[in-house]
Amino acid sequence: MNREEKIMKRVQEHYDYLQSLGYEIVCVCLQGSQNYGLDEDSDDYQSDIDTKAIVLPPLDDFIAAASPVSTVVIMDNNEHAEVKDIRVMFDMFKKANISYIELLYTDFKIINPEWAELIEPLFANRARISNYHRNQFLRCIAGMAMEKRKALCHPYPNLIEKIEKWGYDGKQLHHCVRLYNFITRFLNGESLDTCYKVGIPMHNILMNYKKQKDAYGDPMSKERAIKICDYYVAEIGRIKDAAITEEEVLDKDAEKQLSRILLKIIKAKIIKDLEVNHD
Repeated sequence: MNREEKIMKRVQEHYDYLQSLGYEIVCVCLQGSQNYGLDEDSDDYQSDIDTKAIVLPPLDDFIAAASPVSTVVIMDNNEHAEVKDIRVMFDMFKKANISYIELLYTDFKIINPEWAELIEPLFANRARISNYHRNQFLRCIAGMAMEKRKALCHPYPNLIEKIEKWGYDGKQLHHCVRLYNFITRFLNGESLDTCYKVGIPMHNILMNYKKQKDAYGDPMSKERAIKICDYYVAEIGRIKDAAITEEEVLDKDAEKQLSRILLKIIKAKIIKDLEVNHD
């Protein structure tokens, strides 16, 4: 089984598990290192599979005006599947969060055949949708870099082992440098489907950073990691400030596309549930 098959097998496991919990799934999309080509499956390092799922609410939730679901399901192997009501997920696309826009560009997703025809326009129009609010997209990139810097040396429960051993988590450092690579390539005119993927030699450097090593593969001190991280976070902020336009421009056509896709799916879901309840 090759890399792609292994990844899809595990995405399918997420899909099947969420379905077993009763969620009506539209699609499950891979989130994280595999999308960037920064995953590894070896004795030295094993990358988790994390996903985000778009789900549909039952008719009773509409009637009761229940809060849309937005939760994280933890798998038996500690992998994470983030589950969001389609209405919440589409709001995230409008907010131009880089980690959600990423879902539109992943090579690893499973779409429920029942909803495929209605959801496919989301992926077909991804370039337009991802550019809905360009200024906000740039702010989100900078904001994420700042979050990674905050986590670099912070003893969060899931990072405590690395912090105690190294004084920092190299994964947070590698994200900051990856985001710098992303924003510079994006502003140089590269399309997002290539910006998310990291090539040589940056790939090798980032994989070293991820493992608390320097660019040459030698152990890296906490002080050096902080210095590198601070530099790239500052550079991202500077680049963002220079690139943001004074006018907040929104692509109204992209907004209409999102609304049209959402309404078609919601209407189809309501009709389906009404027919089931009638029978």
